[in-house]
Amino acid sequence: MVLKKYITIRYNTAAGFKPSQWNGKGRVNLDPVWLVERLALFDNYCAPSLEAQSLKDFTVLIAFDADTHENYVCAVCNCIDGIEVKPILVEAGEDHGARFNASVQEDSDAEFVSLTRLDSDDALAPSFMERIDHFARREIERRAVDEQPLYIAFPNGQNFDTATGRYTNHEYAMSAFGTLVEKRSPAMKGVYSDHHQKMATRYNTIVAPSKDAQWCIVIHDNNAANILRGEPTEAPSFRVGRLGAEARRPALARREGPPPAGRSAKASRTVGNLIRFLSGRPISLRK
Repeated sequence: MVLKKYITIRYNTAAGFKPSQWNGKGRVNLDPVWLVERLALFDNYCAPSLEAQSLKDFTVLIAFDADTHENYVCAVCNCIDGIEVKPILVEAGEDHGARFNASVQEDSDAEFVSLTRLDSDDALAPSFMERIDHFARREIERRAVDEQPLYIAFPNGQNFDTATGRYTNHEYAMSAFGTLVEKRSPAMKGVYSDHHQKMATRYNTIVAPSKDAQWCIVIHDNNAANILRGEPTEAPSFRVGRLGAEARRPALARREGPPPAGRSAKASRTVGNLIRFLSGRPISLRK
């Protein structure tokens, strides 16, 4: 049995979200300030969690809007060391899920494939892909994937608040960190074939509870949808962020009023990268 594993990241393809820091001008998914802030989040939280996987025989597929500057695409992909990374450019009107599936067809001749969904600002536990490998192979050997796809859901996770450094334990069976295992074919469904909250009702599903958290939602101030959930904990299953990030976190201060009009509360921390991005120069990482 041949199994090829992928982690799929929808980075800045057109989507119906609205960042809390967006000024409302231009295309939100190509907004320079948002892109620079997201690069910092990806480099500090998502990328190191991929590098830290105990099993590294997987490929990362990252979907970008086709109009994203090539320097930026390279900067994102270069954040990850020791793992195969392939960018996918999604044209206007194209479906990112279909592009992921097409890329898998071109990339592999494996009989079975697993596609894991991961947001670009979140993180996986070091054992995540090893556990996916275990459950996927077990169910394939049981012939549970012969006729239809199988969805694997991990209910145990955690949250991390970038502003305070606090962690919480978060149990959520319908989280966005699911994996779809299926036979590779042009007709394959893919992990983006439905909203993550509906995947367990659409496909045969195994819920894989674990003693430790297997994923982490990173809470930050440039995503209006992020809210700290769960029970506070002083002993998280794993910690997120590159080494030294904790020391760089500024001390919390009382905000007396809103930031000056027309300025992002976070943009000043990456203004150098913003200028580099706008001028087409390479973006500096990990400062």
